[in-house]
Amino acid sequence: MRTARALASLVFTLIAFGGCADPRPTVPFTRFAELEIEPSQLAQYTAAVKEEMATSIRVEAGVLAIYAVADRENPAKLRFFEIYASEAAFRAHIASPHFKRYVETTKPMIRSRVLRDTIPIQLSDKEGLYEQR
Repeated sequence: MRTARALASLVFTLIAFGGCADPRPTVPFTRFAELEIEPSQLAQYTAAVKEEMATSIRVEAGVLAIYAVADRENPAKLRFFEIYASEAAFRAHIASPHFKRYVETTKPMIRSRVLRDTIPIQLSDKEGLYEQR
């Protein structure tokens, strides 16, 4: 019985991930964003971006991580680091209804925005999720 279950699990994994036991890409698509928010709009912006980030992580398999931090001395200056399974996953993310809603809602709150696509050199975490092989 254990052998049958193990075989069924293997078959499911091969079908679900196209023959690859580990669906994680070797090199994910990464982006760095720098935003400056109108200080009087910071609370509203923060609420909108938190909702968008939570939805993206929950509903989009290709959105692996989104980190947002504020400058300690100027909390209206925000930095984001985004990790996607692939460039196609990133493209799907920016085409999603929740992302488009976020863009329209927050556009008047943003003073400046700089977006940079990046090349991962090494992405490490406690679980080894992004260890390059």
